[in-house]
Amino acid sequence: MALVNITGTDIIYKTYKPMSKYYPINLNLKNKKCLVAGAGRVAERKVTRLLECGAHVLVIGLTATPGLKALAKKKKIILKKRHVDTRDLNGATLVILATGDRKINSLISSYCRKKGILVNVVDSPARCNFILPSVISRGDLTISISTAGISPTLSKKIRQGLEKRFGGEYAAFLRIMKRMRLGVIKRIKNPELRKAFFERALKPDIFGLLKRNKTARARQMLESFLKNG
Repeated sequence: MALVNITGTDIIYKTYKPMSKYYPINLNLKNKKCLVAGAGRVAERKVTRLLECGAHVLVIGLTATPGLKALAKKKKIILKKRHVDTRDLNGATLVILATGDRKINSLISSYCRKKGILVNVVDSPARCNFILPSVISRGDLTISISTAGISPTLSKKIRQGLEKRFGGEYAAFLRIMKRMRLGVIKRIKNPELRKAFFERALKPDIFGLLKRNKTARARQMLESFLKNG
């Protein structure tokens, strides 16, 4: 693949190695040890996301944000004010490095990759064995956008567009379906009829009601679909 560099009137073509093709995956981190090295604002954002997923989070950094201190005081996380050490990685499923120290990031990243531990170095895809996509969350709905680290700006632009498209009504819909799903499976034995029900449940009328906060009416409509086959 060629990279074009324009300097004055000269055009220089350079060949570069494409970034890795990433395998999309949704990872279950409930009750798993996750380490965040660094305790600044970037680290705090990463910690918040990990806690939302039910992870046990260890944060190590010299200076912590007020938010991280508050989480530690509430015993939501374990916070240690010092430099990270390879011994801290014992039992870790996932590691995020946001120290701002390239030497430490490189050392810990190399160790993680050798040990098969998932590691992400903030703003350094070459030192990662996984990268974090741009994410939209609406309750149990998660939409992730990735450009394989090539253009985070494009990911952000797409995310902002999708945030306008998918509102809180999608979270409300999934809350209802979460309660109904097992009953639907038990009641409708025929796979084709079951598929037809789930497709009918996606009618714009349902989402229109939910968008206007008429949750009870939307639930009644879905239950009538089920009752009438």
